[in-house]
Amino acid sequence: MQFFKRAVYLCAAVLLPACGGADGAIGQEDSLAQHESAVTSVSFGGCIFSITAYPQSGVTPPAYDAKLIRQPIPSCPYGGGLVTLGTSVILEPSRTVAGNSLGVATAFTKKSSVSGSSPTTVTVQHVDPATLAILRTATIAVYLGAGNVESATVAVEADGTTVTVSGSKTGVIYGETGSGSHYTVTYPDFFTSTTPPTVAAFP
Repeated sequence: MQFFKRAVYLCAAVLLPACGGADGAIGQEDSLAQHESAVTSVSFGGCIFSITAYPQSGVTPPAYDAKLIRQPIPSCPYGGGLVTLGTSVILEPSRTVAGNSLGVATAFTKKSSVSGSSPTTVTVQHVDPATLAILRTATIAVYLGAGNVESATVAVEADGTTVTVSGSKTGVIYGETGSGSHYTVTYPDFFTSTTPPTVAAFP
């Protein structure tokens, strides 16, 4: 944990303006260190990938950019990098990351509008670990926006290719089987195909 803290502080204080990646400089006053408690990370191939949410400076109502950071540590062959995955209005997104040599899987909650009727959804993405290019984007949402997908946890299953996203919801996700306030969406061959997922609901 101490090593990870040092990596976060180093990137936030010194190297983020030169991290390159897909975003280049951040140009925001808030440092990653201030949001460290909200960071989720995964380590593989000598690299550490962290997902966090940055409040946009001077924006009212508040908006948050979900960002994936590749920490600039010597063991990572790609160096440091940064990419913005998406933006949530009003709602600070919960976020989660998993991955292996095939790719990085991310998921975060978001609201797209300030409207009280705007539902909370989950954005799921496949990010290339070397280039930080977003290769696939999917959305988990309640049918017709009549409810919210309130949380998400992403995981790569033991076969290395199946990705699951699980969490809580209010309402029915399109195509779900079963019923209840929790869900699991299963993406077969997530990193190598666009095969549609299956959705299971349970109490």
